[in-house]
Amino acid sequence: MVCNEQASGFVKPDDILKTGQFTDFSILPSRGYNLLVRAKRHGRWWMLKGLKEPYRNDTVYQVLLQKEYEITSQLQYPMVVSVFSVEEVEGFGPCIVMEWIEGQTLKEWLAQGKHSRKQRRHVADMLMEALAYVQSRQTQHRDLKPSNIMLTHDGQHLKLIDFGLSDTDSHTILKAPAGTEGYMAPEGASDIYSLGCILREMELGWLSHWVVRRCLAPLHRRYKDVASIQRDLHRCWRWPKRILFIISISVLVMLYGLWSHSYNQQGLQSLSDSLEVYKKESTEKMVDEQAKTDTLQTQLNTLSQQREYEQAVLQQKQGRIMAAKKQIDRQVQAYGIEQMFDTVSCRRNVTIPVIRIADELLRDAKDDEVKEYILERYRKPWLKRLSELPFD
Repeated sequence: MVCNEQASGFVKPDDILKTGQFTDFSILPSRGYNLLVRAKRHGRWWMLKGLKEPYRNDTVYQVLLQKEYEITSQLQYPMVVSVFSVEEVEGFGPCIVMEWIEGQTLKEWLAQGKHSRKQRRHVADMLMEALAYVQSRQTQHRDLKPSNIMLTHDGQHLKLIDFGLSDTDSHTILKAPAGTEGYMAPEGASDIYSLGCILREMELGWLSHWVVRRCLAPLHRRYKDVASIQRDLHRCWRWPKRILFIISISVLVMLYGLWSHSYNQQGLQSLSDSLEVYKKESTEKMVDEQAKTDTLQTQLNTLSQQREYEQAVLQQKQGRIMAAKKQIDRQVQAYGIEQMFDTVSCRRNVTIPVIRIADELLRDAKDDEVKEYILERYRKPWLKRLSELPFD
């Protein structure tokens, strides 16, 4: 990176514009060697910064004025005072022409003591943003204090002013220590240290004290840039909200737990009551089912006994019929019927005893099945065989 080094020097007559257009001059109170004059030109107010008469012809102070102009003119930022030129103003000598800022200093603003913490943090944010820009231009203000910070009346805009003691790496002259007691670091001018003093006065919240303490720490422990300070402050400012959020969530969780416990207790009681009702209904139903089962079992037992009885009766009957059939077969064999059929005699002589025997058997039979047996086994076959016998 190529850096065009700028060196301070004497104010040359050719560099100074001569004008007589300023009017309505009013000298403002100021300390030190600088002269502050409010003047009007082209219907607009301007701030003229020159040298008080005892220092006006002193070369050292002329160089200081020129150095301030060279440094400030390179800072083009909404939160830094704008300078336009160095001009010879009649009656005041060489003056830096800069914008007029209508408002009050941060010192006056803080003295009112009626601003909320949110408003103070907003102003601190703007101050850090402006100082970060100045640092990015390799520039040190070297006299940072509340009286060198301007605020508009509504406190919404900020301007860094008075770069009379500022310095850059590119300037090689007037490197003597500078600053204001109470805002200057022990080792000399330090914008970080001065910023810490201002932030301490602004009372940005108890967590911000950790950041302020590091700004005011010895050089080896101090912040190296404004961006780190701004980042850590934003973290501190967010922590109370996070803690409040965590507490709120914890309270909600606790309330939900209590409600859930109560709801679960009610649910368990309701479930227990439902189970009791179900148990009672189930018991009654089981008793009814058991009674029905017992009745059905009794009926089945009765039917089984009845069936066994009927089977016993049936077996007894079948046994009796079988016995009767066997008895009839023995009687038929005893009559010698087969021999009668084999006898060569007249049909009439055979027919009469055979039919008579069959009728006697039918008459003596008590069961229909026995009678059917006699008819089918003996009487009908006998009649058929008799019809086939030859006539005598």
